[in-house]
Amino acid sequence: MFNPRDSYVFLFCLFLIIIVQISPSVNAQAREITISIQPAEALYGTPFSMTISGLKPGEEATLKARSIDGSGIIWVSTATFKADGSGVIDLSKQAPLSGDYEEPDVMGPLWSMKPSNARNEDRAFRKYGHGLTVQYQAINAKGETATACLKRTYQKPDEGLVQVQMDANGCKGFLFYPETGGPFPGIILLSGSGGGMNTTLAKAFASYGFATLALAYFRYPGLPGYLEEIPLEYFQGAFEWMRNHRAVQKTKLGLVGHSKGGECALLLASLYDEFHAVVAYVPSAYVWKCISPQAKSSWSFAGKGLPFISTIETQEEVQQFYRGEISSIRKWYADGLAAAGPDLIEKAAIPVEKIKAPVFLASDKDDRTWPSSEFCETIVQRLEAHHFPYEYKHVCGERAGHHIYYPDFIPGIDKGVNGGVARDKVKWSLVIWLETLNFLDRHLHKGSTK
Repeated sequence: MFNPRDSYVFLFCLFLIIIVQISPSVNAQAREITISIQPAEALYGTPFSMTISGLKPGEEATLKARSIDGSGIIWVSTATFKADGSGVIDLSKQAPLSGDYEEPDVMGPLWSMKPSNARNEDRAFRKYGHGLTVQYQAINAKGETATACLKRTYQKPDEGLVQVQMDANGCKGFLFYPETGGPFPGIILLSGSGGGMNTTLAKAFASYGFATLALAYFRYPGLPGYLEEIPLEYFQGAFEWMRNHRAVQKTKLGLVGHSKGGECALLLASLYDEFHAVVAYVPSAYVWKCISPQAKSSWSFAGKGLPFISTIETQEEVQQFYRGEISSIRKWYADGLAAAGPDLIEKAAIPVEKIKAPVFLASDKDDRTWPSSEFCETIVQRLEAHHFPYEYKHVCGERAGHHIYYPDFIPGIDKGVNGGVARDKVKWSLVIWLETLNFLDRHLHKGSTK
């Protein structure tokens, strides 16, 4: 005989069986380890956040980061964390318990990376021309894992760049600009004492909406082999070519240079009224001797070498420099400046007060190539003394070194005379990059002060 009560008992037992069966999967799903990177893929220099979730409160997990540089060298870092009360690890807020770095820093797994093979330990990370890819893996005590990928590119994934070779008016370079839209504000990019051109940085600027010309002026086929009395009139050909290019806004032209290129940028802007924004990374406040065996100026104008200050160094120090046996040459410039008389110092000083455009300066106190922070302070003082009517700003880094202008993520070991430490190189290069973009956006994209 059917009893309704038996039916209720049967249904209740069935419900319990279902709950028992699905509960483990629900709990497992709730505790699945995940790595979240926001944004995971973006243009180079874009900041990001990173969290590891799905852990038990107080549970430990080890984060491993891995990347391959342009030479095929594998770079790695490791750090172990303890999850907070919500089972989350936030790299920007939590310091590792152990590993390759010690402080809360979302960039820590990147700047602390080292080559996996000891033979390659004493070297810098060689960048790819297209960007950076980093693989992350989080592992808990049970061996459960999660993976994620960080990508930074020099151009937007869904937007290509047009590349145009410039070989006109005696000038040589490559212009980059977005495939769609335009015309765009223009930038002329000047390299430093290494010569040639920086096409990678030009692509990065172009990806932010600037038609960017990577311009060579020495140590390039068909151009002088040394940075020796380079005629400043040479650059006029590039100005004209940019003004006449269909992809460039004729009334929005900026000038960006680093190191000797920064020195050149300030000189050019003081001579020509072509520019609506000037960026000088780790520049000099003076014209210096050429980078060659000759006792000549680096630059010339109207057929004459500009007045210059000579560095002071011994032949032995020069040989040590070329053998990579010294870590700083800033004393050469400090001693040269100290030995120069007041008249020469004034003649060799770049007349930045004649610039008719906003100026952005970036330097670092641990620049071991030359004292760029002191140079930039001198430039600022000169602008203040002449009541410079345009915006000017100086951002000075701490322990970032001479290459502060580049939005670095994985620097590695720098054996040269640049200075800085890995953590601060990454921190300050990102600060300078974002400051630069903001400055150029205000004065080129959104309007001109002229």
